[in-house]
Amino acid sequence: MTGELEMRIEAVKAALPKYEDAKRIEHTLGVLSECVWIADAFSLSDEDRTALYTAALLHDITKSKTDEEQLALCEKYGICLPADRQSVLSTLHQYTGAPFAREIFGDKVVCGRVYSAISCHTTGKAGMSPIDKMLFAADFTEPGRKYRSCMQIREYLHGECGKINKNDKAALSRLLDSTVIKIIGFTVTYLIEKGKKIDGEMLSAWNAMVAG
Repeated sequence: MTGELEMRIEAVKAALPKYEDAKRIEHTLGVLSECVWIADAFSLSDEDRTALYTAALLHDITKSKTDEEQLALCEKYGICLPADRQSVLSTLHQYTGAPFAREIFGDKVVCGRVYSAISCHTTGKAGMSPIDKMLFAADFTEPGRKYRSCMQIREYLHGECGKINKNDKAALSRLLDSTVIKIIGFTVTYLIEKGKKIDGEMLSAWNAMVAG
């Protein structure tokens, strides 16, 4: 990246302690490191790298807020949640995080692609962009995640990527899609087994991904 873009990333990173505790920052930097690996593996342009790295650093910016604070932010930003989503409080930070980050850092830093990636990094959504998918995957496969499923999918992504020629963009795209499908499939199965609600956006993402 150019010096200007690197300075922008470093400025965002330096601001994190205002919004996240040490443990959350550790996760955030883990997601960033996974995004750096993905950016290299997929030969992203400087523009795409900047969007992905910025989204990685800001994806959990409202994660530490209480349920009441999350709902207050939904009201503040005019986020109208469908009835099936209002009680899935664990996903609210993706919906509030995008406008909150834009309010703090401005729309030059939190451009449309960064905004989109933050707003679906937990559940996914129908019609995800490549940057959306990369952040979604990195949030699950970052090296700090020690759950067996996370490590298995990380090994799958890294291992299969090593078998693909970097110039074969179609094959890399298919691998990214299959990784996202695996993550959604695991998460939905886990939530069903635990008797927990599933955010409707994740079901929309699943249907869109498997439909091709």
